[in-house]
Amino acid sequence: MTRIHDRSDTREIALDRVGIAGLRYPLRVPVRAGSDARADGVVGLWVGLDADERAAHMSRFVSTLEANREQPLGPEAVRRLLEALRENLGSRSASTEIRHPYYIVKRAPTTGAESRLACDVTVEASLNEGGFDHVLSVRVPVLSVCPCSMETTGGDSHSQRGHVTVSVRTQGRVWIEDLVELVETSASAPLYPLLSSDDERTVIEAAHDRPVLVEDLARNVAERLDADVRVLWYSVEARNLDSVHAHDAYASVTRTPRELKAGEADGGET
Repeated sequence: MTRIHDRSDTREIALDRVGIAGLRYPLRVPVRAGSDARADGVVGLWVGLDADERAAHMSRFVSTLEANREQPLGPEAVRRLLEALRENLGSRSASTEIRHPYYIVKRAPTTGAESRLACDVTVEASLNEGGFDHVLSVRVPVLSVCPCSMETTGGDSHSQRGHVTVSVRTQGRVWIEDLVELVETSASAPLYPLLSSDDERTVIEAAHDRPVLVEDLARNVAERLDADVRVLWYSVEARNLDSVHAHDAYASVTRTPRELKAGEADGGET
């Protein structure tokens, strides 16, 4: 008996992506200090479908992920996953999107109290005849103090919690922690889940010593990425959740500071 998946299609329409999306699955994520961490991921897996093919075998997407899920999700592991996907589905192209939280250990500046800050991570990768492409994105919450308010009031200012999303293509290992630290040093101050009153005072005073507009925040991040020889391409989006206006403040920039050749960027380490 011939299965529907194996029958041909006569409409002469190739499909760019066929597969699964929104699959919650346990994953392993590399940690800069060594070893790896467990993460609850949301995974999409796709292959290209030729015009004469009727359908893809959906079960093969999950079985391929299951066979590869114990590999920590660095670029090479993601590439091996896509290679296996192409082989198992008989396709010329494969791609994935993997989203998961990543917890950064934070120590309060005065008391040293330990807590964990959640950052959102997304890995987007594709493998086709043009090569392998890998983009690592990290969304980092930060604190910003408005210099315009400080100028208006003569010193006092409202503080804004916001976030910066950094996406990179790289030519070497870039850890999630690297990007988090880069963003935090570009803002007025980092955020901490756990602070005492003494810690809060330290954070607020430090933030007022380093006020930044949302434009400053985006440019500070971009300047640091420009200086990192591992970074071939990046996109930065900064958004401050304004505390005195009925809108957010937003700035973004996309740049290619170094030559990016097709199929050569390995996307760093996730």
